[in-house]
Amino acid sequence: MKLFLPIYLAIFILWAPSIGNSQENKPTKHALLFAISDYPEKGGWDKLSSSNDIVHISKALQWIGFQPSCIVTVTDNKVTVPGIKEAFNDLNNRIKKGDIVFIHFSGHGTQVEADRDNKIDGLDECLVPYDALSLEKIDINDSIQLNNEMAKYLRGHVLGDLLKQIRAKLGSKGDLVVTLDFCCSGGATRGANKVRGGKAPLVSKNFNPSKHKVSDSSQLFKQTLTSFQDQQLSSYNVISATRPEELDTETKDENGKEIGPLSYALYQSFSQLNPNTTYRSFFARIQGMMNISAQDQHPVLEGNAATRTLFGGSYLQQTAFFEINEIINEKKITVKGGAVAGLGVGAKLLVHGAGTTDPTLKKPIAKGTVVFTDNFIATVQLEEPLNFKQVYDGWVFISDPVYNINPVALQIATKPSTTKYSAFTLEDAKKIASSLSSFPSVDLQSKPDLLLVKGIEKDSLIVASNGYFFSELSSVLSNTDDLKSKLKQYIQHQFLLGLQAKTEGISMEVKLVPVVNDKADTNLIESKKINGLYEFTEGDEITLSIKNTGKKPAYINILDLQPDGIINAILPKKIAGENQKPILPNSLRFIPSETSFVFDPKEFKIRIEKPYGNEVFKIFVSDKEIDLEDIANTKGAPTRGDLSVLESLLKESYNGVHKRGNDKADGTISEIIFRIKPQLTK
Repeated sequence: MKLFLPIYLAIFILWAPSIGNSQENKPTKHALLFAISDYPEKGGWDKLSSSNDIVHISKALQWIGFQPSCIVTVTDNKVTVPGIKEAFNDLNNRIKKGDIVFIHFSGHGTQVEADRDNKIDGLDECLVPYDALSLEKIDINDSIQLNNEMAKYLRGHVLGDLLKQIRAKLGSKGDLVVTLDFCCSGGATRGANKVRGGKAPLVSKNFNPSKHKVSDSSQLFKQTLTSFQDQQLSSYNVISATRPEELDTETKDENGKEIGPLSYALYQSFSQLNPNTTYRSFFARIQGMMNISAQDQHPVLEGNAATRTLFGGSYLQQTAFFEINEIINEKKITVKGGAVAGLGVGAKLLVHGAGTTDPTLKKPIAKGTVVFTDNFIATVQLEEPLNFKQVYDGWVFISDPVYNINPVALQIATKPSTTKYSAFTLEDAKKIASSLSSFPSVDLQSKPDLLLVKGIEKDSLIVASNGYFFSELSSVLSNTDDLKSKLKQYIQHQFLLGLQAKTEGISMEVKLVPVVNDKADTNLIESKKINGLYEFTEGDEITLSIKNTGKKPAYINILDLQPDGIINAILPKKIAGENQKPILPNSLRFIPSETSFVFDPKEFKIRIEKPYGNEVFKIFVSDKEIDLEDIANTKGAPTRGDLSVLESLLKESYNGVHKRGNDKADGTISEIIFRIKPQLTK
């Protein structure tokens, strides 16, 4: 099993300009471009076309305001570990707070035996400098030579430290973007084009990955930082040419010359910017272009500033959108989103230009209606012809979704149940019921799920089955909007409780591990089970054990469904608590393994708290990276386009959606049920 993070290939750092009128505060745009084309034959690495990457990127940077004197290139025999560190040091001496910096790296990528016992598979992801020898060129029986050659690779965590220094120098107003144009996985070369990597990992003859008991990623920005520390650094975005397990295969430029696919997509995208281009919309254009030039590759966007406009602009609110899958003809398209995303037959859609943040502010290019749908792809008949021919030139927004609604049964209490609550009068109850008559997510006739009770100062919703307090409300008689919002939250909780999905080959085993004196004790797991059900006492502390029991690498997310209807994100946890380590969505990728990974309680643990009763950890596993924490924290508010099916299911649940039948899925959903008891009183 592996907690795997991608190696990075092309590195961009973009910094936000400072606000001010003085020349001293005016930001300067810097670029640092690394490229290795002419790898020496003795190293065993194929020659590449990285020099063409630099030609195109340098030209594109000048289009968008970088001065030639501020674009520094480091190529071929100068791209060694010492050379890279020297270039970063020079850059750090030139920049000031608020500057804009762009760094690009093109070359080979690979894996090398980890230099610390902190990788579950024992491998570090590395950039391949000019002078690094590949495995077949090294005598692994010669430990001195092997160690010397391993030292020539630039490990991801070392590069991460260099970039952290840049982020610190530029400060909290900075805007860091990293893009990487090489692969970092083993496997055979596909096709006739050059592959940037693809060799077996460099390991010693006695390599033993099982000795690595703790997992930490060498991802460039995977730093052990508190949220306060991270706020002192720049924001950042990372664009990688591939997923961690994919090869990066060169493509052809406009003149038929070979070039890195991400580099060429960047070059094309920089020529089509507008003032409202965010990193998310910029990445969407790159995705579309790479879908044409490198169909087997899936670029990845990571970071904490996706809604910021390029080169230090402001943050924009992005309305959720869908990407166009195919343009069948000028009046018919297919969209990447089907029934599970609200695109049922009859759903109304709007087509706008790519990069549109708010579709209500401008006239759409075309309006359309879904005429056919399966779970993931919807066919849309348009009323007007499109004025573009490439799928990446347009985004699709929902104006009227089509869902199946599963309403929540609500009873308005007209008799006080306890001295704590008073009662609504019959006249008040009729008024509230009338205000909910047009709200499709409520049923006032069935056996109640929730009780609406009148409080002395504020009203409340109570879970009918167990009497738990669910939510406090503002005055329902004067405003039912708050009530409707809370009803949707309860529907979402019930939806998730009943959600199940299974995809062949995708599964993980999760165990709740007791924590004693800040140490995980796996020997106590079974002692916490009563008749097969976990049972914990208020105040207990636990961590998690995870093992990929499937057939291929997958990502995991976990949500906590409390018995009072409250939902908490367990994994990922991007904003960590005090003395805890952030856990990012891209760090939750595990490969199939016979061994389990146990989180270190000093970095991640869960304290068992009230309410008492049965609680559920809902486990989402997918072969695509997912982030259910963001959707949960924003209560389903728009985040980005092209959601995975699992993300769409969660997002829909905030809108009272319930799907029936055997929907397809791109992942597996399971659960752990555990009971929480009060502490014994003396």
